[in-house]
Amino acid sequence: MSLGLLLTFFLTPDKHLVGNTNPDFFVLVTSIYLIINIAGLAIVLPKKRPFNVQQLFANFFIDIIVIIFITDSSGGISSGMGSLLVVIIAASSIMLKGQVAMLTAAMASILVITDTVLLTSSNQLDPSSSLAAGLLGIILFITSFFIQSLSQRILGAQQVANQRAVDVSKLQKLNRQIIQSMRTGILVTNSKGYLQMANEAASELLGNNTLNNAAKPVESHILHPKLMEQLHQWQQLPQFHTSPFRATATGPELQASFSSLSDNSSGDILIFLEDNRMAGQRAQQMKLASLGRLTASIAHEIRNPLSAISHAAQLLSESDDLDKADKRLSEIIHNHSKRMDKVIENVLQLSRRSAPNPENICLNEWLQKFIGEFDYNGGSEFNIELLTHQQEYNITVDSSQLNQVISNLVHNGLRYSFQNTNKATLTMDIHINPVTQLPVLDIIDNGVGIDEEAMKHLFEPFFTTELKGTGLGLYISRELCEANDARIDYVKTEHNKSCFRISFPHPNRRLAPR
Repeated sequence: MSLGLLLTFFLTPDKHLVGNTNPDFFVLVTSIYLIINIAGLAIVLPKKRPFNVQQLFANFFIDIIVIIFITDSSGGISSGMGSLLVVIIAASSIMLKGQVAMLTAAMASILVITDTVLLTSSNQLDPSSSLAAGLLGIILFITSFFIQSLSQRILGAQQVANQRAVDVSKLQKLNRQIIQSMRTGILVTNSKGYLQMANEAASELLGNNTLNNAAKPVESHILHPKLMEQLHQWQQLPQFHTSPFRATATGPELQASFSSLSDNSSGDILIFLEDNRMAGQRAQQMKLASLGRLTASIAHEIRNPLSAISHAAQLLSESDDLDKADKRLSEIIHNHSKRMDKVIENVLQLSRRSAPNPENICLNEWLQKFIGEFDYNGGSEFNIELLTHQQEYNITVDSSQLNQVISNLVHNGLRYSFQNTNKATLTMDIHINPVTQLPVLDIIDNGVGIDEEAMKHLFEPFFTTELKGTGLGLYISRELCEANDARIDYVKTEHNKSCFRISFPHPNRRLAPR
């Protein structure tokens, strides 16, 4: 303002629009005011803390005095320069509250009236100018009152808005935590398949640990091709029932469902990913629960005659009156009796299976201890190679259940290796999955491997490729792995060797009893 007044003064030398009554005094006051403002900017701008009430009041007081001087040197109230006080009073009413704000309006009114009286007494103004000065004073008071009332309302609305913003932020944070902790995979995508958001469960199910960092639709965060295909089918036919799919060769079987987030077909789409194993597990658990109750109720009735048959066959085989063929038949009876007893014991073990008791262990040390204490066929010679790649791996599992799983896989691996090479050897390889960045244990044997047809039924109960097998070992191993949020898969290595791969969950995840 001061710079504008000075320019106006110097650009109208013939007939000054401002400062025409006392030009020298006008230039002096306006120049000092300009210097004060420039110095004030240099002081205020680097300052982080706002002024206190006293500093603000002093600032507005200086503004009022300077404007009164400018008005006086420009011809008094009739020049219209006094209207600049309205801006000063409005600003003071925003920054100052209550009596202090009204004090600035009173001071400005008194000074305007005083200056008008002095100019009138010196015959520089008409006596009627006193009415204009009084009206300006009233306007200043009305401005102060109105602006204070308006600013209080605005401040109240701002406080309410700030509080609601805090509440919304808390609600968003809570929703985000709930979504991230869900076991169901949640994806938000646009109609073209570019990801907007993904929770941790979706990242794990799809085998891509970068999904939950997707903050905006970018090329690297487009949907999985199989999921994209199902999305297009759903967009064409919303009643379309998707079929299960696998995102990776060793990943879980997934079931996707879709829901639109807006009435517009081109809007964002919400995708739910369910681990299809859960539904299968529930059905299988119901079957096993019924089987367990049935087995428990008749185990005594079966085992007693079975024990008698086995004992009688053993005694019969010791008779001297039997020929070689009859002894072979009694041996078959005895062996199959033992096999039936083992089947009953395994089924009873399934029905009695307790919830996991998770603990955080170092897998390297645990496997070294396991190998040192492992007993194969009553002390037969064997060799297990442990590869750790000079890195420690921490996991969270029930160590007793892990022991049962590893024992079963190691027994099978050593047996198949011996059948194929006459040497009971296998390799344990611990490494990090490059996709999920989670620890993985590969148990690799030197056997002949499993054909494609058998792989489809490998983990089904009572499925076996051996005459003496019960078909429950791998099924129990898979159940125990899933109870610990781990996953077991059968894969072929790059050298076409058989490999059972156990993928462990994040070591910081605590398992809830099932």
